[in-house]
Amino acid sequence: MDNHLQDISTALGITLPGAYARFLETAQLRESRLVTDLVNLYGTNDLITRNQDYQVQKYLPGYLSIGDDSGGRGILLNTTATTPTLYITGYGALDPDCLDVLSDDFLRWAAQGYSLEIIREAPAFIAARNSPAAQLRNALAQLYKALSNLEAAKSGMDLKTYLLQKRRLQQEIQHLEAAAPKND
Repeated sequence: MDNHLQDISTALGITLPGAYARFLETAQLRESRLVTDLVNLYGTNDLITRNQDYQVQKYLPGYLSIGDDSGGRGILLNTTATTPTLYITGYGALDPDCLDVLSDDFLRWAAQGYSLEIIREAPAFIAARNSPAAQLRNALAQLYKALSNLEAAKSGMDLKTYLLQKRRLQQEIQHLEAAAPKND
């Protein structure tokens, strides 16, 4: 299998991480195979084609797509890192800031059953979720939900309480909508 591994390294311009190369040799993984109901690991016969098809090395130099989740997301290793961290991202989002972490250790991930559970979210997603625009959208959504709940509870309330609460919620919504950036 050593010739296959050398061919992969040469064709993709990377060095296979030692733990991953040993895994390929030990598992004799020539053909791609489903290792769970979703996780498809690429065999040595498919690694070059899959990485070239998705242009992994163009968009993520130093990374290697070793499999997928059977749903459009690639499972990747950083071949230049000292630790064999395992990542997942959509093949349409090949950017270091969009990589979620599946495991800090490839061999441990394999031994524990190839879980697709994310242990650390990608920096870009964290930044987007914490952005002022996202916080504003969340606050507006909460106010609209509160208004909806108020309407549902209206029949059990006295009219004055209902009208005061409705007016307060509508004013808060108007205030937040006025603060929202306008789209041209």
